[in-house]
Amino acid sequence: MFKFLYIFVNVMSLNSDQFVIEVENLIQKFMEENSAILGLSVGTPGGDLIGSSFKKDFKLPAQEIIAGASSLMFLSSNLSKQLLNQRVNYNTTIGKSEILISILTRNVILSAVLNRELTELEGLTLHEEKLLEFGVKLSAFVETSKYIQQDIFVAIKRAIPTALSVAIITTSGLPIKIESVMPESMLSAVSSALYNLTNVLLKNTVEYSVIRCEIGSVIIHQIDSERILCVAIPEKRNEQIGHYIARIKEIISEFKKPS
Repeated sequence: MFKFLYIFVNVMSLNSDQFVIEVENLIQKFMEENSAILGLSVGTPGGDLIGSSFKKDFKLPAQEIIAGASSLMFLSSNLSKQLLNQRVNYNTTIGKSEILISILTRNVILSAVLNRELTELEGLTLHEEKLLEFGVKLSAFVETSKYIQQDIFVAIKRAIPTALSVAIITTSGLPIKIESVMPESMLSAVSSALYNLTNVLLKNTVEYSVIRCEIGSVIIHQIDSERILCVAIPEKRNEQIGHYIARIKEIISEFKKPS
């Protein structure tokens, strides 16, 4: 606890590389104290990976796990809002031998894979409470850092204030974060279908594509291997579209995890 407070107080002085190291140190320490946890990833609500640690090899890379967790929490949160008029805090999924717990806080998505036998032996509720508490601490840690003051979704909205729709989705068509008048499932499916089709036609080299009409345009831009961005703007002039694309590239570059 003392170590966390010490890091928290000094976090503003850390550069990006140091920040990621400190986050992963916190993750590893938490995992050492909780033997049932097999792997833990932390990212932004927009699906950007901040840090992760795993005790064994998983088939999915950490970035894909956090993108999937962000999509899971987006869908769960929307479902709970429709059925219960409340936003979801966490999602627990039980598998045959493993348990997936995803936590949504103001600033981070936390996704943990646990050994089911050990978790149920020690108590599932206990682990959920520990992960919720850890997620809140990490959220505060991220909020006070220079590493990230906002997620990529907010950055795009601020950079393109006239945008009619902004969506971050997985390349397989699952919504991660969307604000649009178009139904989320339809927007996700159509955007990913267009991206994947053009990617096939150009042999996996697509960076972005632009759909133009008489009153506006839609920009579909790759974020990384797991995510794409879809932005609808009331603009059809090439010069202005080029300006927005350049700004999107800058933002994506800013939010990439340091090597």
